Amino acid sequence: MKCSRFFILLILFIIAGTTLLQAETRSLWATAWDINTPQKIVKVVKTAAEHDFDAIFAEIRYRGDALYKPNRYDRTFPNPEPISYFVTIDGFDPLAFLLQTAQNFNIKVYAWMTTFVVTPLYTNKLPEDHVYFTHPEWICRTNSNEPMISHNGGEGAYLDPGIPEVQRYTQDVILDVVSNYGIDGIILDYIRYPGGEYTYNSLALEHFIDDVSENNYTNNYTEWKQKVISDFVRETGAKIKFLKPDVDFAVTAKPDNHDAKYRFYQNWEEWLQFKELDYVHLMMYTKSDASFKDLLEKNLSKVNSPKIAISLRAWDEQKRYRSEDIQSKIRLAKASGFDNISIFHFGGLIANGYQLADTLTAK
Repeated sequence: MKCSRFFILLILFIIAGTTLLQAETRSLWATAWDINTPQKIVKVVKTAAEHDFDAIFAEIRYRGDALYKPNRYDRTFPNPEPISYFVTIDGFDPLAFLLQTAQNFNIKVYAWMTTFVVTPLYTNKLPEDHVYFTHPEWICRTNSNEPMISHNGGEGAYLDPGIPEVQRYTQDVILDVVSNYGIDGIILDYIRYPGGEYTYNSLALEHFIDDVSENNYTNNYTEWKQKVISDFVRETGAKIKFLKPDVDFAVTAKPDNHDAKYRFYQNWEEWLQFKELDYVHLMMYTKSDASFKDLLEKNLSKVNSPKIAISLRAWDEQKRYRSEDIQSKIRLAKASGFDNISIFHFGGLIANGYQLADTLTAK
């Protein structure tokens, strides 16, 4: 009898977990410059409520900095990162204010944290205690041992994920946020290498050689870099879940799985198998419906996982990308079985006057 009850409870638990994971989500990305004052945060939250979003992804780590208070209460995880230059009000804590405001609208808050890219395009705004200056030996390098320059590639300079100290440092920063704030989830962005040309840091290469000799890996540097990123995803997720099991753990990835795997070393198809990971947000920012369909068919037709979320572009400097263009992609994603949609980003939504609520909530 006791055995029967156990199996009934187990089945109910599995069904409940599956239902939760497959529930439709509608999320809005909010960049660091859109959450740096109380007035802006109120506007983000009200806009999210008006458009029927149920979660906000708030960029509280822009480039190795903090739009929150590092080591706010609990100092278990060392976090030396400086307050972001976007925060100009002394003592203001954007994340704390956002959590308080969003609670009134029943909107979830995810801490969106860029991971291995740690500088803006130009470093003149960064303080001397920024990781870019305190640990120059961690910066990605070329095969001629030249450090990555911030404005190369248009993203900023990266820390090399293949260096164990980089992984520990980055995990401490992430876990500090988890332990000190009542967030609903963490979403890690730029969880990758910047590209194959910047994967020659000598400290990382030493670690690769040690791994090959100690663990009898095949001497395949590409596979090792994929493993480095995958291990970071799995281990970070496990540590988050150990601290707070109810906090969602999500990551972003390039949507073309071949490009992701062999250029940026993101093996996101493997990540979908990690029990510690709740969602993979694929950044499908193309304007064209044809190329959007192509991405769906080539990369997702055989990988239909409830963990996959589709992140859509909602910005256009020329203002030629219309609400209808986004709506058509939402419909295409849903028709392919992907109900978890995130919109990038709040600033573009407002600047272009996009209206998406009806399409987001349509079945």
